[in-house]
Amino acid sequence: MPTEERKRALVLSGGGGRGAYHVGALRFLEEHEWLPNVVVGTSIGAVNGAAMASGHNARSLWALWQRLKTQDVQKVNLNPLDGNFLLDTSPLRETLGRDGWVDFERLNSPEAAVHLRVTATEVNTGQLQVFGNSQDAYPSKMRKEPLGIDHIIASCSIPIIYPATQLHESLYWDGATVANTPLGPAIDAGAEEIVVVIMTPWGNQDGKVTETPRNLLSAASTTLEWALLASFRADLKMFRRVNEMVRLKIENARLRAANALLLKQIDGDAVDYLDENKDGVPDILQKQYQELPEPIIVAPIEIIPVEQIISYTREGHERLYKMGYRDAQRAWRAAGKLVEGEG
Repeated sequence: MPTEERKRALVLSGGGGRGAYHVGALRFLEEHEWLPNVVVGTSIGAVNGAAMASGHNARSLWALWQRLKTQDVQKVNLNPLDGNFLLDTSPLRETLGRDGWVDFERLNSPEAAVHLRVTATEVNTGQLQVFGNSQDAYPSKMRKEPLGIDHIIASCSIPIIYPATQLHESLYWDGATVANTPLGPAIDAGAEEIVVVIMTPWGNQDGKVTETPRNLLSAASTTLEWALLASFRADLKMFRRVNEMVRLKIENARLRAANALLLKQIDGDAVDYLDENKDGVPDILQKQYQELPEPIIVAPIEIIPVEQIISYTREGHERLYKMGYRDAQRAWRAAGKLVEGEG
């Protein structure tokens, strides 16, 4: 890695052809000098993450997306009865290597631009596997190994739509099958600030709600969106519980420190606890516990049509790119951060 800095992590969700949304959000973050050290990508998030690890920024990545068409990603499976998938992803393999999306030599070298984590779901066990190009900061089950095209394609292998991908001795499906936007890998990598870019509406934003499904397509779309969101809700709930446990430990440390200080004063002993930030917790104890700030969640207000998962068009990319930028701006403002130009 070019640096051991791991403070900032960007978590990119799955979403297929809607991946230009990530790029719009990334452009806003870059304009506000928030540059990730760690990128965790699932499905199309793994593609964008691998491109970032290869040295792409929002500008160069957007140039690639503007040229990306459906035929560059997939083709119809001509023998659907011989398999359990509808579309063949062999065009994506060719595109990623041919058109300059990913430089695997750089990605796996000390010159990689970010610490990259990609996820995939093991078909026979349903277990989420995390693969990375560097060691985690904390003990984890992440597999540190040279990342290749199969890792990226495995993360993109949406069940039924695309074929499972062979990796090592196992078959893998899309990481979003069980965890669309996992926070755990970002924390294990050492992140302290996390921005999540998810392409599913997050709560009741700005007073808008999702319409009740009125036909089979809209019902399928809504079902898929809420299924993808469920794992992230569980991840965020666990994140908040861990933070609450940390807060309790910090308070306990403060009480123990105050008690020890009082006993020393009663005995007439010199006080030797260093507390530079004057928060009542000795610095030696402070280092043991760290509460992480709430993730900034960039998400659309309304559901993006499900058909765009397998549709890659210039018009669709431009609409989603602009949407991602606006939603990142709104999330940034909601987090109490200054948006450039708004004073």
